[in-house]
Amino acid sequence: MDDDYMLEYLLSMGAMRPEEVQLARKQAMVDALRSSSTQPLQGQQVGRVYVAPSIAQGIAQLATAYGARKGQEKVDLDYGDFNARQARAISDLRNRMAAKRAGTPVAMPQGGKRPYGEDDDMFGASYYRG
Repeated sequence: MDDDYMLEYLLSMGAMRPEEVQLARKQAMVDALRSSSTQPLQGQQVGRVYVAPSIAQGIAQLATAYGARKGQEKVDLDYGDFNARQARAISDLRNRMAAKRAGTPVAMPQGGKRPYGEDDDMFGASYYRG
């Protein structure tokens, strides 16, 4: 693979890394909510008297489970969008690589521009090919 394309790939995937970390944090939060909502209710011993779990504790646990479910739905949608953008970036890169091999003009996606031409190095200096 051409070094320019490899660099472009690494930069585009690196730019998505903070979002990936944020999604992983959201998933960890949902997992924590889910695990706390599945623990059985427990009463407490106060002095010599046993106090059974209250109905409010049960309702709070149900609300936690509901929040975990809704959070999981949101994380799943966000991961779907993230994966679609990653796949689109890789597909665009493959298309540009195939176009370069075929000798057709290469179009950058979404208004991007080439940092340098085919005959230029990365500092803009042209090579003489005679």
